[in-house]
Amino acid sequence: MVPVQAAALAALWGAALTLHPPTPPYAGMVLAEFALLGVASGGLLLLRQYRRAALDAPGPRPPTRSRRLLRATATVTGLALLAVGGCSLAAERSRLPGVTGGPGHTHAFDTGGGPPAGQAPVRSVDDLTGDRGAEPDRRFTLTATDRTMRLASGEKVAALAFNGQLPGPELRVRRGELVEVVLVNRNVEGGVTLHWHGVDVPNAEDGVAGVTQNAVFPGGRHVYRFRPDRAGTFWYHSHQQSSSTVARGLFGALVVEEPGGGDPAVRDRTVVAHAWTVGGAKSPAGGPPGGGGALSGVNGSGGTLRTAFGDDTRLRTEKVPAGTEVRLRLVNADNCPRTYSLAGTPFKVAAIDGNDVAGPTELRDVRLRIAGGGRYDVTYRQPAGPVHLTVVGDANASSASHGSEGCGEDGAYGAGRPETASLLLAPDPATEPPAPAAGPLFEPLHYGTAGSAPFGPSPRFDRSFHLVLGNSLGFYDGRLMVLWTVNNAVHPDIPALLVTEGDLVRTTFVNRSLDDHPMHLHGHRMLVLSKDGEKATGSPWWTDTLNVAPGERYEIAFRADNPGLWMDHCHNLDHARDGMVLHLAYDGVSSPYEAGRSSGNLPE
Repeated sequence: MVPVQAAALAALWGAALTLHPPTPPYAGMVLAEFALLGVASGGLLLLRQYRRAALDAPGPRPPTRSRRLLRATATVTGLALLAVGGCSLAAERSRLPGVTGGPGHTHAFDTGGGPPAGQAPVRSVDDLTGDRGAEPDRRFTLTATDRTMRLASGEKVAALAFNGQLPGPELRVRRGELVEVVLVNRNVEGGVTLHWHGVDVPNAEDGVAGVTQNAVFPGGRHVYRFRPDRAGTFWYHSHQQSSSTVARGLFGALVVEEPGGGDPAVRDRTVVAHAWTVGGAKSPAGGPPGGGGALSGVNGSGGTLRTAFGDDTRLRTEKVPAGTEVRLRLVNADNCPRTYSLAGTPFKVAAIDGNDVAGPTELRDVRLRIAGGGRYDVTYRQPAGPVHLTVVGDANASSASHGSEGCGEDGAYGAGRPETASLLLAPDPATEPPAPAAGPLFEPLHYGTAGSAPFGPSPRFDRSFHLVLGNSLGFYDGRLMVLWTVNNAVHPDIPALLVTEGDLVRTTFVNRSLDDHPMHLHGHRMLVLSKDGEKATGSPWWTDTLNVAPGERYEIAFRADNPGLWMDHCHNLDHARDGMVLHLAYDGVSSPYEAGRSSGNLPE
């Protein structure tokens, strides 16, 4: 009997390791756990069998039925008390502290094989600012308000808005210009900041509450200054309670043009896709952090999700003469991947996440899957017939609400489904739209023309990090939940990645979880080296938001050339809210800011 029972226990051990895997590297820990469990359980099983044999042997009369029942009840009660006590202790220990210091001086460090901390001179985040003395070339003011609004398509939204617009106003600037943006908070009680997604700004301008600044509360203001060093398509959003403030509307497009400006002959359109919660009751305005309220939830309650291009969930039409060059800047301003179809014309992917693609080739009947927070620029020449841009798969709108944490599979849309935002460009806008693309997904790994390797043919890396993205059953901030983990830990227990300015850094992402994770590194762009062991051979694939799907493995590299303390997190902002956050820390850089309920700074 012992071998049979031992096999059953081994199956239970396997299930337990699946729910709560050990921290990598796995081999030693797994062997140690199995050895200890094997010795302990094997001994207990043998003892149980010997005891049963002794009871069957001639001798004293065995215990009565009532006595056995009493013993079993006492045993079950004791085990239940131990389980409840253990869970209560685990829940209490998982509660986030009221205040945590910046990652530069309180977190453990993963050195990635490089020298330890303490080798560089000490600097503060506050010293790493943009140009504060020169006259700005462009000035903007963004005022955040909490109000009920209607989309252009008529649906009511319990919104947070910049300048009374959904999304916020598109900001167009030119590469190298000194840009000044003044953030004003009129009445968003939970606080706001501005993060420049994909733009490598100086660290003090990054807009992360509790890391690079304090949140801006009602009546407050904050000034950001930076010079964008690369033309491309980017976006901005609040990084204070971002899982809810972005869902409700605190975001907008940022387009950086070359110094000469855009070509007036090109029809240049920015298409920001977002799933709005419409038709529900308005949540109360977000209270102070730590006090609960709407900012820990979603747009509203009782509504449905509708995907819009900008603020319009309907089919939009635009007259475009045949022969016109068209550039569509696609921005996915949501948590989950979104799949697009551009039907009626061959097209090129001209840029990914604000990085030009070298030698792009024409694509036909190919679908584009863009990471949550990611951007693609597509170009084409307008044909005599219509061109139809539409969403053909959207895990954001197929989820029950923004508050749901998982993306799952894209919800497949049929042509003409009313919940699907779409854009028709044609010489005659009354033309019937073509059928959506049904071909394969676009793969950037081998697309475009390969040039010289950005880091050389055989780069020598100064630091190497291995990040396993996983699931684990446990407690987070007092709640029992499925955790989204990095190396089986959650914030604030994930060690910061320590680098020194000038380091060439390699990072491996392995997704062993059940969901997509759009990994976003602030302040830097990442070069994809390989996917699932297959080397990149096309145009250098630079990205700042890399979608790592379940089972996938990516190897990326970047140059540590922008000193500071930087967020490195899953841009499914619900995952980040629940602990899927770590930091890239430059040696010697510290932050005077604190995060946590007591501080008022809650970046996710």
